[in-house]
Amino acid sequence: MIEQKISVVDITIGANMYGRISDLPNTPSHVLAEFVDNALQSSRDKKEQLLKEDAKFRLRIDIDFEWDDNSNQAKVITITDNAGGIDADNYTKAFKLANTPVNNEGLNEFGMGLKTAALWLGNEWSVKTSALGENVSRSITFDLNKVLADSLTKLVVKTEIADTSEHYTTIRISSPTPKAPTKRALDKIRTELSSIYRKSLRMNEVDVYVDGIKLMFEESEILTAPSVKDPNGPAIYWRKDIDFKFGKYRATGFVGILKDINSTKNGFVLLRRGRVVYGAETDGRYFPKSLSGSTGTFRYKRIFGELELEGFAVSFNKNDLQDKENLEALMEMLRGEIHTKEFDLYNQAEDYRLDERQKKVNKLVKSHNNDRKKNEKVEVVTKPQSTVLTTPITATSSISISTESVIETPLVLGHFDDTYNINGKDYKLHVEMVDKGKDLVWLDTMQQDKNVVTCKINMNHVFFQHFQNSEKAIVAILKTMALAKFMAKEEGTDSTAELFDSFNAYIKKTKV
Repeated sequence: MIEQKISVVDITIGANMYGRISDLPNTPSHVLAEFVDNALQSSRDKKEQLLKEDAKFRLRIDIDFEWDDNSNQAKVITITDNAGGIDADNYTKAFKLANTPVNNEGLNEFGMGLKTAALWLGNEWSVKTSALGENVSRSITFDLNKVLADSLTKLVVKTEIADTSEHYTTIRISSPTPKAPTKRALDKIRTELSSIYRKSLRMNEVDVYVDGIKLMFEESEILTAPSVKDPNGPAIYWRKDIDFKFGKYRATGFVGILKDINSTKNGFVLLRRGRVVYGAETDGRYFPKSLSGSTGTFRYKRIFGELELEGFAVSFNKNDLQDKENLEALMEMLRGEIHTKEFDLYNQAEDYRLDERQKKVNKLVKSHNNDRKKNEKVEVVTKPQSTVLTTPITATSSISISTESVIETPLVLGHFDDTYNINGKDYKLHVEMVDKGKDLVWLDTMQQDKNVVTCKINMNHVFFQHFQNSEKAIVAILKTMALAKFMAKEEGTDSTAELFDSFNAYIKKTKV
């Protein structure tokens, strides 16, 4: 594409307005989200061209910080993406405040994001971009003090030759305002950005790195349990998909019951155009009384969901919804859609209680995941045997190790992972606590080709009745024994008779 000459851009707004931008109500997470929005929308608008240039194209956004050693505040913030860049047709519009884009159906609908976000964080910023298909890169530098002192209404555009295949935008923000983030806010920023872009992360639409760490959204586990009205009945997956219309308004998504009560996971998040606009913060979720019930009830503590909304306008910083009255009306009408006689979600959320077995499992999983050494690999080198043992391993009333699956698929009460390096090869030992089985513990090697072996532990086994206060130690023994079985098989002996005989003897002699 032939270069379209652009020498200046219009930044007219008024000196008083510029000075007030940093005072606008916002948070670092939502401000940084504006840059992510722009990159996402650019990649969506130019998806066809980007994939034509590179069939393996994947949007990547890096948000990096340089820290002040004294204050631990960010002194420089850099946002880089490999999206389509800002092309000549949109370049002059991009830097004029409140210049609504021609297509306002996307994420950058107000024409406010880049300018207000940059000035909210710092008094100086620069933008360098190269648009796919154009043979130049363009850059501008904004210095608030200079703009105000000289009453500037235009900025000079610096143009350089570039390859037509180049496509990126780099924003550098310096001279921080008091609103710029600190180091201790990083974890919160990562959590909230992961929440805002949960849908894009699930779809593998984008990779976002914040100070070098890739964002991952942690899904909440949904309760699987029999109805409280039929405790001996089949286990039910307590999630209800939603697709409901009310005039010009529409809500799609799901409502469910949390497996475990969690004060940071209950309530609802509201999405619009594929990103969260309300409820991304750990303490700012939406609790409509018609769905969540009264504050403090088990229903309130357990019900959660995601709702993608259509027909509602948002605030200019996209962290709140307008037309709250119709939102509440929509929630009221949803109440009857969610609840049925066969799927009594509200009563299940209110009346369900964890049994003692489940409480123990939750405690075990939490304890394991809080262990500082949980991500360390255990190096294991098997020793060659001079004599191959042929004594078969037999099941006992106390314990047996078997690679055979139980006939009835048990319910998984909880799980965690350990990593082992066996003879130079990394294996993931996936430990599942289940509610039934003929044996105390067994191995599932169906995913061995993926270097994953599963250890299943029957928490309903009579064995656990003898160790009421030692679950953690017992599980550690069992998973180690299961791994020993797998290691023996890998050596080609498939026999650890002496080891299991000793273990079974210990079990038989153990007293309560």
